[in-house]
Amino acid sequence: MTKQADELSYEQEMLQMLAAAVRAIGSVLPGNTEIVLHDLRNPEFSIAEIANAHVTGRKKGDSVLAGLRKDKAFITALEKSQEPVTLLPDYETFSREGSPLRSSTVIYRGRDSRPFAALCVNVDNNGIENALTLLQTLSGVKIQQPAPVDEAQNAEQAHDSIEDLMNEIISNATGLNPGSRRSDVKKAKILAVQQMQERGIFLMKGGVEKAADALGVTRYTIYNYLDELKNTDS
Repeated sequence: MTKQADELSYEQEMLQMLAAAVRAIGSVLPGNTEIVLHDLRNPEFSIAEIANAHVTGRKKGDSVLAGLRKDKAFITALEKSQEPVTLLPDYETFSREGSPLRSSTVIYRGRDSRPFAALCVNVDNNGIENALTLLQTLSGVKIQQPAPVDEAQNAEQAHDSIEDLMNEIISNATGLNPGSRRSDVKKAKILAVQQMQERGIFLMKGGVEKAADALGVTRYTIYNYLDELKNTDS
């Protein structure tokens, strides 16, 4: 068996074991908790197993594009690491409809350091907010609610293709940075690249090339923009 075939066999066996774990754990989880396994080798149809799918409205075979907004797990998955496992515990995400979720993710990397699987847990917080509202009504004591999610963000919907999503992202970024000066155009393109990264587009095979075509730049420019964003975060 070649080294590449051995690696694929290892990854496939791991995915099968993780899928069985999702089914077992999912059978006893409360209804507000979703557990989902992504096969990152096939990001356009990444969901290999899912339990309590109603929490985010996804199903087996869905893409990472149908995932959560600004999920830092997928951003982390883009970064190379020598660690075989990366744990991201208890962080906040939002569903496409804007509902707050508590999430935890484990990212698994192969022997080549590339991510091949992600095991994610998402807990719907709506029940907690409803309970707070009920307590406020019954007690007459005002309880401070979390800040509302921006309505523009709430308008985000599922997309049929990566091209549709990129076109919407570019349109939004251009609207936030109007103007024809070179600096305005660059700001819009960098913002678009940032939003594409947050949606996991660059996890997908050919994502960088498709983004470059959509923005009218080279793939090397996309990598330069990603470096600028990483340096800004640092």
